[in-house]
Amino acid sequence: MTNVRGPKTGPLRAVFRGRGPVPVPGRRSRVVSLDARGGDPADPPHTGHTRLHQAFLGRVIDYLCADAGVRQFVDWGCPVPGTAERVHTAGPEASVVHVAPSGAAGMLSGAGTTVLSGDGSGSDTLLRRLSTSGLVDFDEPVAVLMTRPFPADDPPAGIGDLHALMRGGGYLALASPAPRAVVERAFSPFHPVEPGVADIGWWPYPDEDVSGQGTGILAGLGRRAPERGRETRRWR
Repeated sequence: MTNVRGPKTGPLRAVFRGRGPVPVPGRRSRVVSLDARGGDPADPPHTGHTRLHQAFLGRVIDYLCADAGVRQFVDWGCPVPGTAERVHTAGPEASVVHVAPSGAAGMLSGAGTTVLSGDGSGSDTLLRRLSTSGLVDFDEPVAVLMTRPFPADDPPAGIGDLHALMRGGGYLALASPAPRAVVERAFSPFHPVEPGVADIGWWPYPDEDVSGQGTGILAGLGRRAPERGRETRRWR
């Protein structure tokens, strides 16, 4: 067990549930199964990348629902469809809010999902609206899926403010084709969940454990521990 996830969050038991070997934090496997990570080799590149992105989000969501006890999700402009449906499959009682920042309005939310539109406003305005809308209880754990890939010269804004809002703790997922150091810095002040950032096609396996060709997009999950005195019984 490692403290990277925090003292009371369990291992990534659900990440590859029923699909292959599960990576154990701190232990390197010599054999890595790739059978559940890619699409059909005959798929066009865009379709293949969409499926890989959906699979990454699915692994993140499975872990957050089954092992971290998260029951609130914010789909912050995720560039692939089906996120809300995957959340409700993994946690039928979980809530999902879809945030559509400027430039991401083309992505449709799932049926019955509440939508906050950016309308040209910046991340700080969207965060204020999210915090005052009553749609998310920031005294409880919440996961923000902000996986629209960002360029190296334009990392997502407001990450520190989001971290401060999460009084009850929570998680942030990011993805980017930027260099590793840039992606790692973008998570600050969230603490990375092991193995940190890795190719979106096989996270949570670290890149050095996989010999296959990657997508060129790095992804990862950061954790914000709940404030002292706000630990909830959902955390295991």
